[in-house]
Amino acid sequence: MQSLRYRSWWIVGGLAMALAIVVASLLPSSSLPSVQLWDKFEHAIAYFALAAWFGGVVRPDRYLRLALVLLALGIAVEIAQQAMGLGRTAEPRDVLANGVGIAFGLIVAALGVSGWMRGVERLLGVAVPMAD
Repeated sequence: MQSLRYRSWWIVGGLAMALAIVVASLLPSSSLPSVQLWDKFEHAIAYFALAAWFGGVVRPDRYLRLALVLLALGIAVEIAQQAMGLGRTAEPRDVLANGVGIAFGLIVAALGVSGWMRGVERLLGVAVPMAD
């Protein structure tokens, strides 16, 4: 498997996405635009995106660790929502929806979609060194 030439930048992009999800999750709901989707679907889609993104950065043998980190992030956000007292509440079903999104994201990554980052680097003409 080829490594990513700009792995650090891919990680920064994923962290920016995670930060956006955390900020959106902690803002008062009145400050957010109405997306008109089922709340649990929104959670699943957000964590699917994170899992699929980072599934392209980490090796498949680290997917379980990645899943646990992302699930811990979702739990921490729910705890923070409850603690902040800004009209948001912790919901165990949100954590479940996050977990479903994580599982599907990593399944998609494991089925081969995780190579999309290497494909982007090839399209941009980046010489990608072979992994040891």
